[in-house]
Amino acid sequence: MSRFFHSFNGRMILAVVGIHLLLVPVLLFGIYRVIKPSLEAQFVNYVRSDALLFSNLVTPRLEHSKAGELQGLLGEFLLNGRLAFAEIATERGNIRADIELNAQQQFQEDFFFGEHDDDIYFLAVPILNPEDGSLAMLRLGYDERQIQRDIATIYQRSAYFVAVYMGLTLLVVGLFGRKLVMPLERLRDEAEQIAAGNHTGQFNSGTKITEVAALAEHLEKMRQALLSARDAALQAAGAKSEFLANMSHEIRTPMNGIIGMIGLALRTELTPQQREFLGMANSSADALLRIVNDILDFSKIEARKLELDHAPFKVRESLGDTLKLLAGHAHEKDLELMLRIDPETPDDLLGDVGRLNQVIINLVGNAIKFTQHGEIVVQVKPESVDENKVCLQIAVSDTGIGISPDKQQLIFEAFAQIDASSTRKFGGTGLGLSISSRLVELMGGHLSLESEEHKGSTFFFTAVFDRHTKSEVDAPFQPLIDVKNLPVLIVDDNAINLRVFSEILNHWGMRPTTVDSGDAAITALRNMAESGEAYALILLDAMMPIMDGFMVAQAIREDQRFEPVTIMMLSSADRPDDCERCHDLGINLYVRKPVKHSELWNAIQSALGKSAKASEVSPTVLAEPPRKLRILLAEDNPVNQYMAVVLLEERGHTVKVANNGQEVLDILATDTLFDLILMDVQMPVMDGFQATEAIRASERETGKHMRIIAMTAHALKGDKERCLAVGMDDYIAKPVQEQDLLAMVECWNMAGTEQADNNSVASALLAEPALDWQQALNRVRGRQQMLCKMMTLFQEQSTPLLNDMADAIQRQDADLLRLSAHTLKSSANSIGAFPFGKIAQQLETMGHEAAFVDAAASYELLQQASIRLEPAIQDYLHEFQE
Repeated sequence: MSRFFHSFNGRMILAVVGIHLLLVPVLLFGIYRVIKPSLEAQFVNYVRSDALLFSNLVTPRLEHSKAGELQGLLGEFLLNGRLAFAEIATERGNIRADIELNAQQQFQEDFFFGEHDDDIYFLAVPILNPEDGSLAMLRLGYDERQIQRDIATIYQRSAYFVAVYMGLTLLVVGLFGRKLVMPLERLRDEAEQIAAGNHTGQFNSGTKITEVAALAEHLEKMRQALLSARDAALQAAGAKSEFLANMSHEIRTPMNGIIGMIGLALRTELTPQQREFLGMANSSADALLRIVNDILDFSKIEARKLELDHAPFKVRESLGDTLKLLAGHAHEKDLELMLRIDPETPDDLLGDVGRLNQVIINLVGNAIKFTQHGEIVVQVKPESVDENKVCLQIAVSDTGIGISPDKQQLIFEAFAQIDASSTRKFGGTGLGLSISSRLVELMGGHLSLESEEHKGSTFFFTAVFDRHTKSEVDAPFQPLIDVKNLPVLIVDDNAINLRVFSEILNHWGMRPTTVDSGDAAITALRNMAESGEAYALILLDAMMPIMDGFMVAQAIREDQRFEPVTIMMLSSADRPDDCERCHDLGINLYVRKPVKHSELWNAIQSALGKSAKASEVSPTVLAEPPRKLRILLAEDNPVNQYMAVVLLEERGHTVKVANNGQEVLDILATDTLFDLILMDVQMPVMDGFQATEAIRASERETGKHMRIIAMTAHALKGDKERCLAVGMDDYIAKPVQEQDLLAMVECWNMAGTEQADNNSVASALLAEPALDWQQALNRVRGRQQMLCKMMTLFQEQSTPLLNDMADAIQRQDADLLRLSAHTLKSSANSIGAFPFGKIAQQLETMGHEAAFVDAAASYELLQQASIRLEPAIQDYLHEFQE
């Protein structure tokens, strides 16, 4: 109904009804002011005429005083339809009609005409008696209700007329409105189709109404203009994507050389000044690369081509690593950088941790940039938690310059700057917050700001993640040292640090005591000693006013009343002599802030001095390559060629260089004994895609498979998919980091190559150590008990899987062979059994390609590797248990 009254027809009908409703009172008022006086005048004239006629009839009868005749005559008068009263007043008395009077009130006065209260109009007519000359009076009363009935009849007829006229008008308006509205509705439907994306239709009203036809013509012109604009926009979008891809390549290619060559130079012997200059150049190159990445991310978001990953991660470990990367910049400005994670926050989640860290890095980086003194705090707490999802609320607070209210919304816009003047102090692209806001929205949250000038800012955002169901390998392990109920003294002048460490230690079941100065720490130690107890551990901040951490440690070591206590020094500075001072003062461990949860846990375990031989966290280093490789490098940039050759040859690999795709094909025509090809995508003569397609085409005839890794400066969505679609095996983006490149290359080495001689491969694999437990221990960050559990699980699953592989080879079941080999490969590499894992990966590849020619020989080799691996695992487990 509401839609009808908002339509054209509804509006027209409402207008017609309204006009007629306005006309009705006007018509009635006209009748009242015009017709009623006219009817009353006619009535008076009629009455007067009747009265004169009646007086003429009465006069002759007065002469003879015929009273009876006069009574009869008056009765006849009363038979008149309008006459209600009649009498004759004479000197001898009143003569009335011989019938009952209609009027209830008697005539009282003599007057020519007047009105009576009973709707009777009275009229008095003087009559001269011709006989004696006396004067008589004829009194007549007329009924006025007839006039009222006549007026009511007129009102009624007028109302009928208005109703009929209004009905006819509505009918005409409805028919005309429908005739007008139908072509408009047709145009509306056609417009909706076009708005929905169907641009094939045309605007056609199907009517000869001039205005509507003109409207349809203009809409059709607009449709044609829209099509032209859409085509132009698509072309522009394509050009933009192509431009971004080319820009990415053109910038990243020299950046790859710059960063790579600076890295090589920093590894040589340099003077302090040269190292300082190269360090500054390296920082500038990283800053330029971040700007390029910001522009590319912004372009992906604008094109709605940015998608989030969905992988398991640990909140505390991930955010701790991220803040570690930023700690150096904060400490250079003497800023305190802290991470506080609510103990109720679930640790194991599923989501895009890379994008989460990108937002954190941007917000914390901005905080460091705009804060000259004070602290920066990252706080994480759960906003809502259920069985499947977690909504985290993350706040980044600083004590910086703050943002004025009029610019708080502006900063979330692309390319916006708080100070855009030519004299501005702080640089940047102005894209960071815009990108962060969009990323937060993709993660199901919202980024907001609270700020006050000269008092600091706090950025809040929420992000939704899935809960991760941990596997058996991820299950929590028992600590090497039971820290439950251990008394711990925390000394820090920063209240937030005290709260953070206290929450963490309470969550682990320890009994922390917090003090905010060196004097208070000495007092707390004395009070504990007087009570007959002692603290098992002291977490001591190095940077405190009046009495710093080293002075406190010295006082503790010199005071004979204090029992020997484990001291862990926590510092936000990076002074070169701190480690030496810690050694001189007998401080057990020195850790730089911000401290990750796992780092604090492992440090406590190590500082207490009761951990196993490998419980301390060793730095993760790239292990020696299991086998030296022959690599064909396809790269047209001389700087990138040199950098890659140096990095790979330092690892002992042999590298041959091709300047374009055609040279790759020419080299492979005479030499096919390469383990893999590093293929640049954009090269002259023949690019990497064309060269890969040509290689794969020739392999379909030979049945071989060359490993090809794409090495490209393109970094847009779809580039990796395109590389894999043409037959490349993997993808690495420029500028290439050394460890990323070596890890990618030597990951393929773990599978061996089909081109290598089987005997030499077997000899090489059997010559390698069966178990590299140190590298496996580094991967699990020194968690010895977890590694032992993983080895035990490997022993339990290896025999059934080996039997499945043997059965698969006998029945030539490719799927079973691939799945069994893949499981064994992953498990073996996780515990450091890399020779075993290489052979398993060979068998996995055979299952993937359904190639069973050499499967039996490889399986025999895998059994030999298993025989060598079993005692190595037993020795390690026995050594750890001791």
